[in-house]
Amino acid sequence: MTKNSINPNLYGEVKRLGARDMEACMQCGNCAAACPLSAGENTFPRKIYRYLQLGLRDKLLESPEPWLCYYCGDCNTDCPRGAEPAETMMAARRWLMTQYDWTGLAARFYTSPVQQVGAFLAIALFVISLFMIFHGPVVTDRVELNTFAPVHWVHLGDQIMIGFVFVMLFSNAVNMYFGIMQGTKIPLRLYVTQAPVFIINYFTQKRWRKCGTGPGSAWWRHLFLFSGWVAMEVLVMVYLTAFQTDIVRPFWHPTRLFGYYATIALMVASTSMLHSRWFKKEAKLHRYSDFTDMFFLVLIWTIAVTGIMVHICRLAGLPRMTYTIYVIHVGICVGMLCMMLPFGKLSHLMYRPLAIFLTTLKAKAQRDSKTDIATIKQLAGETFQTCMQCGTCTGSCPVGEISAYSPRMIIRNIGLNRTSDVSVDEASWGCATCNSCVEHCPRGIGILELIKSVRRQVVGSGLLPRQFTHPVKSLKREGNPWGGKRENRQNWAKGAVLPDYIKEQHEYCLFTCCTTAFDTSAGKNGQAAGLALLKVLEKAGVSYGSLGTRESCCGDFADKIGSADVAADLAAKNTQMFQEAGVSKILAVSPHCLNTFSRNYDGLKAIAVEHYTELLDRLILNGRLAPVNRLDLKVTYHDPCYLGRHSAIYDAPRRILASIPGLVLEEMQNIRERSFCCGGGGGGPWKDGATKESLGEIRIKEAMRTGAEVIATACPYCIRMLNDAVGKLGVGNKIKVQDITELLLHAVEKSDISGKTGNK
Repeated sequence: MTKNSINPNLYGEVKRLGARDMEACMQCGNCAAACPLSAGENTFPRKIYRYLQLGLRDKLLESPEPWLCYYCGDCNTDCPRGAEPAETMMAARRWLMTQYDWTGLAARFYTSPVQQVGAFLAIALFVISLFMIFHGPVVTDRVELNTFAPVHWVHLGDQIMIGFVFVMLFSNAVNMYFGIMQGTKIPLRLYVTQAPVFIINYFTQKRWRKCGTGPGSAWWRHLFLFSGWVAMEVLVMVYLTAFQTDIVRPFWHPTRLFGYYATIALMVASTSMLHSRWFKKEAKLHRYSDFTDMFFLVLIWTIAVTGIMVHICRLAGLPRMTYTIYVIHVGICVGMLCMMLPFGKLSHLMYRPLAIFLTTLKAKAQRDSKTDIATIKQLAGETFQTCMQCGTCTGSCPVGEISAYSPRMIIRNIGLNRTSDVSVDEASWGCATCNSCVEHCPRGIGILELIKSVRRQVVGSGLLPRQFTHPVKSLKREGNPWGGKRENRQNWAKGAVLPDYIKEQHEYCLFTCCTTAFDTSAGKNGQAAGLALLKVLEKAGVSYGSLGTRESCCGDFADKIGSADVAADLAAKNTQMFQEAGVSKILAVSPHCLNTFSRNYDGLKAIAVEHYTELLDRLILNGRLAPVNRLDLKVTYHDPCYLGRHSAIYDAPRRILASIPGLVLEEMQNIRERSFCCGGGGGGPWKDGATKESLGEIRIKEAMRTGAEVIATACPYCIRMLNDAVGKLGVGNKIKVQDITELLLHAVEKSDISGKTGNK
């Protein structure tokens, strides 16, 4: 997964390379519909337009689509806005070349014709100067080309040039590979079995035959040009000794026939292409041509002309003319190859078949999805079929800031019955279950339920992701996902009052989150928050007990990762314990527990469940807690996803903070319904950190921009994830993470307001 950062300069970068009218695109999809090669997920050029309009540089780098386009021009004529999608695709291709090239030369050549021509002339003149200095004896009474330019020295020069070109092009191709594949795991056998895809498309460009609604002459013309190029390269690189000879061979000799074919192919095809670009300017394409496209064809034509002139002068017995034109011919060839192949137009010989090869590998590596649409409808309902593909879910998804995760694409693939292990099954694990997509969906689609239904089917088929194996085993064995022993569940509360029983006088059953009870973080910040809550409840005289070591996880973790059997088992056991203990009210430490009890426990409908911030807010309003000690702190508040978007509790935590004297609340940009996720939901703490930046780090940076000294929250997961982010960023001396109760504990008066306690 890659970070999908926004680059506001992307539009300008691609525009300088020939893109036109990008702002005219309204994402109607006519261009994709007109393109005969646009299918499945490769909906080009519409997708590329979207990346450019949104400044999604990383997404564009991952895209093979610009290379899959053959510039037939159908999309140009079908655009209702008169935009130029084909030109934009070509410009995007040039931009990709500049990104693959680590030397920066491609960017210089594509943006500056002067530098491009200057580089070519410099290389050509360098080669010509070598001949002028190191040539052999100049025989003038007859043509002895091999005496003037010994073939073994020329062949050595060929090998040096090809070595340089190969290293440059291969290193750039490696950058392209990592950009497109992005860590995709491909079995080694597929690289071998699919190798013919690269070879066939390299030599034939056979996909081009499907491109365009007009005549196929463009493909034949390109094949003619390419075959001439290959014939010339084989003669020069492999059979130079036989090709460059002073012996006048018969007309039908293979070296002469191949040489004539190569010359005719290069001259005729390049002339035709130049005419099409320069004069004809067909309605669908070639209305605009980049200087490089023209310059490349001119060089091809010049190489062919000078090559045949060397042959003619040799046959005519003109030694000086033969030697002179030969040196010019070689200079042009070397200059064109050294510049155009790794850094210019000719590099598409490598990039295009490689893009086709890589997309084929990714497609072949995908296996059938474990999900069934009928089961999804049963578990999540059918509202996902009303999706209008507006992309609001993906646009509002915080995970999209750090990876390629897209809820819209998952819904689309399911709706089109185009599911695979990659496009749906693996993609579903990117979700942090923050509910932002549901909150913003204009159709009210239960996207989170859909994701959960996919995960359930994947896990049900025996494909639980490896990182969740130990947490699930711990849930089954010890009743918590953190690997803690059940008998140690209340050790965190030593030094505070936490009865391990429930009596009639106890108003609440305090349910401790596993993340608090088995705090495995270095700073034990979650445990500190739990202890602060116990002390505040004691000061307010709240009567509470607990289930003690009988308490097990609420099952939120199991439910969100799709381990339905484990979640159901925990729900059944916990419900039975609550009922047998005579619990009438549950006070949840974690918003995740609150959400799970409220939504997943049918047997608790008669039992009231509330989060501790709701109770503390009420205690302050009723005068049972009086924050009188002044705290001169600038604080910002992070809305936990499961307290805010999942449970609509936004004001109670803010009223608690507002009640503390001296405390100044500075709100972040993304708050309440738009709060940015910490990454703790949906198994977040156990996921590997494959991204460059975590959600928690983004949130901490946002908090620091407020100038706050403390980022307060009300969730054990948030405390853990945000504290981890503070450590990774190394900003512990600038901002600290605290639970609201820790701040409140400092502010309440030392004496007991009520003068009584119910925990005796």
